[in-house]
Amino acid sequence: MLSTPVRLGLLGFGEAAARFAREFSAAGLTGIVAYSRSGAKAQPGDLAYERAKATGVTLVKTVGSLAKKSDIIIVLTPGKSAIAALKKIRKHLRPDHLYVDASTNSAANMEKAAALLGDAAKFVDASIMGPVDVMGLKSPFVASGPHAAEFRERMTPYGMVINVVGANPGDASAMKLIRSVLMKGLAGILLETMEAARRRGILDAVVEDTSVTFNDIPFQKIIKRYICGTAVHCERRIHEMKECMELLHSMGSTDRMTKATIAMLRDMVKTGMPQKFPVEADSIHPVIDAVIAAGAPAR
Repeated sequence: MLSTPVRLGLLGFGEAAARFAREFSAAGLTGIVAYSRSGAKAQPGDLAYERAKATGVTLVKTVGSLAKKSDIIIVLTPGKSAIAALKKIRKHLRPDHLYVDASTNSAANMEKAAALLGDAAKFVDASIMGPVDVMGLKSPFVASGPHAAEFRERMTPYGMVINVVGANPGDASAMKLIRSVLMKGLAGILLETMEAARRRGILDAVVEDTSVTFNDIPFQKIIKRYICGTAVHCERRIHEMKECMELLHSMGSTDRMTKATIAMLRDMVKTGMPQKFPVEADSIHPVIDAVIAAGAPAR
């Protein structure tokens, strides 16, 4: 453990904060304080009161008291409440405070929060990248901003998993949202694929076949293969995807993700990707740079 114990404050005391607090306590962190509007007036039998009692947390009645009793404040409010919470506590903060905003929020709001805080305290943009109810403190955090490394250094000994991903506030939140483009988009592609497979009566076979393909290749190689290969072969893949569309239509199956794929391939052709990349590039960087240089497609 660090020679100087951390004095931790939790701004927001919902399910995630309570889970973290329980595991912080088990890791030897004492004197944890928390503030929430419901916790400030909680009585025995109330959810916040019982959560605090079970996790070794002291509920305080004001944000001023939270600031006074802590050196590191982790914000776990709903994203829509984070700016309002910062405005409320800002006058109570000290320049040595580490103010870690881990609310689920936009990159723009994190930039706004950092500007609003100014020199009143040290701001860290943080995003939780795993399910807290399942993983607890093992849920990986990404953190950004000039004080992100200090957050990692001071909290890693208590079980947090923190990866510093950028120098600017907003980078961590942007990473979470960009990652969601893949994760939520992948869910849409899987739903469309498996619906068609079910309609055709080959659902289990399709699951097994695609699983073998993805299980056998490290995902970093899959990223390179799909991005670099698409730059080279986008023109001929349009024909294959049109055949996919015809099959989906013949079965009355959903086609929105397939339509989007065809539109993406056509944009790649229009911007001359096959001419720029007659063979697959050694990395994804030149392909992504070429996509950016070509400009955003019309919406």
